[in-house]
Amino acid sequence: MVIWLIPVFVSGQSNVIVEATVDSMMMWVGQQTSLHLEVTCDPDQQVEFPDFRDTIVTGLEVVPPVLTDTIWLNDGKRMSVTRHYTVTCFDSALIYIAPIPVKVNGQEHRSNRLALAFMTYEIPQGEEKNIFGPKENMRTPVQFREIWLPLLLYILSMFAIVGAIFLFRRYKDDKPIIRHIKVESKVPAHKRALDGMEELRRSGLTSADDPKEYYTRLTDLLREYINERFSFNATEMTSDEILEHLRESRDKDSLKELANLLSTSDLVKFAKFKPLIGENDRNLIGAVEFVKETMVEVPEDELMPKEETVVVEKRSKGARTVLLAFTLTVTVAAAILLGIALYKLYFVIF
Repeated sequence: MVIWLIPVFVSGQSNVIVEATVDSMMMWVGQQTSLHLEVTCDPDQQVEFPDFRDTIVTGLEVVPPVLTDTIWLNDGKRMSVTRHYTVTCFDSALIYIAPIPVKVNGQEHRSNRLALAFMTYEIPQGEEKNIFGPKENMRTPVQFREIWLPLLLYILSMFAIVGAIFLFRRYKDDKPIIRHIKVESKVPAHKRALDGMEELRRSGLTSADDPKEYYTRLTDLLREYINERFSFNATEMTSDEILEHLRESRDKDSLKELANLLSTSDLVKFAKFKPLIGENDRNLIGAVEFVKETMVEVPEDELMPKEETVVVEKRSKGARTVLLAFTLTVTVAAAILLGIALYKLYFVIF
């Protein structure tokens, strides 16, 4: 069946022009077309379109959404407001649309008339069974490349949530900071001195042409030993000051070898004195004997390594503020990651 469209046009009134147009006047049943209702008026005028919700006329259905456009004309002196309707019909018919009323500043104006034709076609006899309704959308299997990123974001968000919970519990508990300090085993002063002298003997400096380095190292070992053994600052004293402090606790005869060593050392270091052959070895033996005669054995339990626990005061207000800020940052990051992951997974799966 063929139905012809008979268009009828009505012009606008005064300075308001209302015009109705369609993109297509003749269609198959079920096809859609756009109906445009355009109002041209002054820019300060208020336009009210009719509220078509489901149908414009009987049989002519409105398909959402309904859109509205505004265009300024003549450098803003006029404006064109257009409302766009998507319409369709599911029966073969010639549909007549009477002039559509539009209010401009409260005054009613009408558009031109329209007519639409929706046509159907005859189904050949015996082909009725070959006509099917719309099929459901086919779903393709989800592939790993589509979900690896959402899954990674989801896993990261779980780690961030666990971290935020841990940090929040630390903030609430406000436990004191406890540090464990392990103290290494203590080496007695006499052992350090004797080991250093043995190393000096093996170095071969006793027979060097310039004995200055030899006597410098030897007296440094003695000064460090005396400093710890007799509890005075021998490292910062002259040789005479050291001997004077030692005479307070020992007799003069026992210090003769030490006095000769220190005197020889001063002559070597400051007067470029060259000791006689074998004198360097005798001075080294004298230093060893002095250490052995004056050393004090330290109880073995005092030399064992110990572990001390130091309890520090509770976190300061600034530290707690930093911890809370970091906790909130991790929480926000976890929420964002989780939201993105779920959003992407939803669109991939559903």
